[in-house]
Amino acid sequence: MKRILKIGMDVHTTNYTLCAMEPIIGEDDRVFATIKVTPDYRNILMFIENL
Repeated sequence: MKRILKIGMDVHTTNYTLCAMEPIIGEDDRVFATIKVTPDYRNILMFIENL
């Protein structure tokens, strides 16, 4: 079975806030992680790889 994960980003000049969640039909959505990182694309890639 495949899963759908949604990744949200709140982008500012000094930091990014990243959030990963899984929508579940009929239940509350499951939040896996919320993290603040420096504005570097490598941090976003690392976040995705570690999911």
